[in-house]
Amino acid sequence: MRVVRKLARILPDALQRYFADRCPQHAAGISYRVLFSVAPLAIVLVSIFGLVLQNEGIRNDVIDKVVGWLPVSVAGRKDVENAITEIATPASAAGLVSLAVFFWAATGMMAAVRAGLETAMEVTVRRPAVHGKLVDVILIGGAAVLVIVTVGMTAVGELVQRGVGNALAGGVIRLGWFALSVGVILLVYRFVPARGLSFHDGLAGAVVTALLLQLISFASGLIYDKTTNLSVVYGSLTTALVFLYSIYLYASSLLLGAEVASAWSRPPGPPGPSIREQVRRGVLGLFVTQKEPG
Repeated sequence: MRVVRKLARILPDALQRYFADRCPQHAAGISYRVLFSVAPLAIVLVSIFGLVLQNEGIRNDVIDKVVGWLPVSVAGRKDVENAITEIATPASAAGLVSLAVFFWAATGMMAAVRAGLETAMEVTVRRPAVHGKLVDVILIGGAAVLVIVTVGMTAVGELVQRGVGNALAGGVIRLGWFALSVGVILLVYRFVPARGLSFHDGLAGAVVTALLLQLISFASGLIYDKTTNLSVVYGSLTTALVFLYSIYLYASSLLLGAEVASAWSRPPGPPGPSIREQVRRGVLGLFVTQKEPG
């Protein structure tokens, strides 16, 4: 109950700071950079997996998973997969240079995520440029590991479904994905921004973010079914637009969770207004400018 009361106390403040720190604009910037960096990232990941994974079956499953994240239609996915595979296997110096360019382009989305998190967590002294770019490179390696873990989790989920049935397996799989989400987000909150965040504080924000991601994932199927009707207006751009808006929602959840982690880490001050008053001021602050109490 103490944790629930503290969460209810800091959520209005985190929500207010989410808008005051211009996190929606940062989320839009992240989604924009992801849209233009996801293809270079896919090429880099496919190249890494082609060198590391020796089992052809596992390598094909991993490549299918990577291509499945791209904003392309199901009909054209196989052609895109073949094109990316050919690009990601350079056989000349020019091919290596092209791969290095793709690698640099892929770090753009990581830099956007890092900048958004540092704004949400009120980082005042940021890393030097080279140090920050090194963090972006490490994040690409983390993305490769995450793809492998995702493929492994999918395989384990299929085994669980065969063993215990679909009803119980659904709950077990969702619980496993939730635990994985909390762990990954906690690592991002602790080590990506240039700020030392304790495990306890990062965990609070990671749980909130993971819950939001679960809700978005649950609703994304319904949203996609509704927005496919927009193909009459936008044509082949519909898939990219749906992808862009989905990334915006995911980025918004990540930044809101960072605001929660930052608010959780602040030392307790003097007794403030009641939770009801904080909620009222938080909602009212979305519409009008208010003076600080006292």
